[in-house]
Amino acid sequence: MNGFTILLIEDDQPIGSMLQEILEGEGYHVLWLTDGQRVLEEIKYCDLLIIDIMLPGENGYEISEKLKENGYSLPILFLTARSDIESKLKGLSLGEDYLVKPFDPRELLARIHLILKNKYGLFTQIRNIFVDGVHYKVFKRNIHSEIKLTATERKLFFYLYENQNRTLTREQIYDYLWPLEYSKNSVLNVHIKSIREKISDEDNNIIQTVHGEGYRFNTHNHV
Repeated sequence: MNGFTILLIEDDQPIGSMLQEILEGEGYHVLWLTDGQRVLEEIKYCDLLIIDIMLPGENGYEISEKLKENGYSLPILFLTARSDIESKLKGLSLGEDYLVKPFDPRELLARIHLILKNKYGLFTQIRNIFVDGVHYKVFKRNIHSEIKLTATERKLFFYLYENQNRTLTREQIYDYLWPLEYSKNSVLNVHIKSIREKISDEDNNIIQTVHGEGYRFNTHNHV
């Protein structure tokens, strides 16, 4: 994806700056704190916590325990210089993963990808929207901004999506959505228009009208 928001708690300025650059370069939105004082304010719309253990004030373990006590269940990755087995075991009892500094950025990104995949599943980004083809959900910007589709709109959207880059005729769509109805009217146009408005497809670039035929769900720009 991206569209995921990561809360990074790291008090070392050079390391924090490097991590923010790496993560944002991969498309993640990053909130960076140097201690845990504002963690309850910032955590609400975050999808993953990356946290050092040795921090000013509350340490990483204490912050993680506080989050769990307050009902937060987002995954936690400890990123720390502490390499002793006791620290690792405690970190793994509180979070999903534990990575020791210094680290290879490729390993960090691979671990993040696996954590997010296991927690949230896989998403496909198509221009300004994110599509969850497993749970049949569509999001705008990130996974906290689901686009509300009616039952018919959802069925239509994912019929087009599952046949992406292929033109579906109006007859095919009618037969799929309303197989027992024989009359063809303008109701399909109404649903297409509503979906386009909800996904901000003003230029009809995602759901393209193929004149004289039907509609095509595009994963690339058309002219």
